Amino acid sequence: MNIMPKVSSIRFWRTLHLWFSVILSLQLLAWFGSGLVMSILPITEVRGDHLKNPAPPAHWQLARVSPADIQHPYTNPLLSLKQRGQLPVYQLQQNEQQQYFSAVDGKELLPLTKNELQQLAQAWYRGEGTVSKAQLLTELPLEARGLPLPVWQVQFQDAENTVFYLDPMLGQLLRVRTDNWRLFDFVWMLHIMDYQNRDNFNHLLLIASSASALLFTLSGLVLLLMTLRRKARRTAE
Repeated sequence: MNIMPKVSSIRFWRTLHLWFSVILSLQLLAWFGSGLVMSILPITEVRGDHLKNPAPPAHWQLARVSPADIQHPYTNPLLSLKQRGQLPVYQLQQNEQQQYFSAVDGKELLPLTKNELQQLAQAWYRGEGTVSKAQLLTELPLEARGLPLPVWQVQFQDAENTVFYLDPMLGQLLRVRTDNWRLFDFVWMLHIMDYQNRDNFNHLLLIASSASALLFTLSGLVLLLMTLRRKARRTAE
């Protein structure tokens, strides 16, 4: 069976273009709409940069304990300089174990209490709200995906429904989440078509949809060229 006459007919390309438009219409709408929303939202506000203060300087001038004093009892440990608020801290890592010591008096640090954590969260916060709830999480919500557990979640009572995620040992600010970020994350999900984890743009569904959109565009171009050619012939006749 010879299919070339069908392929070269304008009716074939109209039908093909129509079916591609039916299949892709909703996803094309999602792509264009999500792209528009993401381009409108200021990325600094999405990240919550306007709601967090810079890290305070650590008072290393108050340190009375040297790195050698901390490393002495251990075998080839890895030592890093950290801070808890303005307190200078040594982080000591040996194998998979991490310990934290005050550089002021050498005492090993315990995880932050809820009150201490709330004070640090309020110090990080630049907005006009106040802490409404703080809880130590052992399971991550979707908006905090990728963070190590456990992690503190601190909610603020403000217009943007701000949530901070902080490290339980040092109180470092790990993530800022607001309604703008949640909207951005939702449209990002629509854009990359990863409806579960919202971070994979190499999956088969997206590849197939993108290929179909390309075919939709190409069929439209072929249809346009064939239509122009037909009009040219009619004019010549």
